[in-house]
Amino acid sequence: CVDSDAPIIDWRGANSQNVVPLKWPFEIEKYALIYPKNIVIIAGSKQEGKTTFLYNFIKLNMYTYLIDLFNSETGAEQMKDRFTDLGIPLDAPFEARERYDNFADIIHPEHISVIDYLDLNSEFYLAGAEIDAIFRKLTTGIAVIGMQIPPPTVSIIKGVRKVIDRDYAYGGGTTAKRAFIYISLSSHRLKLKHAKKPAQKNVSPENMQWSYQFDENGQFANIQRFYGDDLL
Repeated sequence: CVDSDAPIIDWRGANSQNVVPLKWPFEIEKYALIYPKNIVIIAGSKQEGKTTFLYNFIKLNMYTYLIDLFNSETGAEQMKDRFTDLGIPLDAPFEARERYDNFADIIHPEHISVIDYLDLNSEFYLAGAEIDAIFRKLTTGIAVIGMQIPPPTVSIIKGVRKVIDRDYAYGGGTTAKRAFIYISLSSHRLKLKHAKKPAQKNVSPENMQWSYQFDENGQFANIQRFYGDDLL
């Protein structure tokens, strides 16, 4: 059986200014824009704020967009505690569902789908294919996908212990193939690893970094943007 399905893309009639004005933690919208049918990867080391970032994203956008949260990490009680600490009310206008895999089968193609998180156990080589399937399902919607980063590499160089953080989630570079924006969180540092559409002319968002701490409620605090080792 020959698959001859190849719909015409009306690129001539498309509006290239049709960005989606989402709001992000760390005010990333000031530096990177996003279009419909885009994938955003939020890759975080353990206990570095991946879920906090995703929940803050929901809070910032839930009164503007239809958002579905697909959860595989916490129970209802812990989720309620975290939402309460963040100030998300009981009547918050988004759906939270339990889901562990095959997200492309159930996401709504026109909604904002937040996946916390994409866990492939030891089958990391499947990460790219799973993300690609989600991308293919989208029409005007956007998927914001949480993933976990491997532990840092520790090396001894001339007797000095050096810790090298990873930027990519389990699955490596294949997890970035479909990503319009790729964000990594490790060692209290957020890195805008990839961003394909700058929000400002002559200001590249690639590899922008922010340092951060956590307050008593586990929320981001003391956020500062920096280049290399120099805080701004």
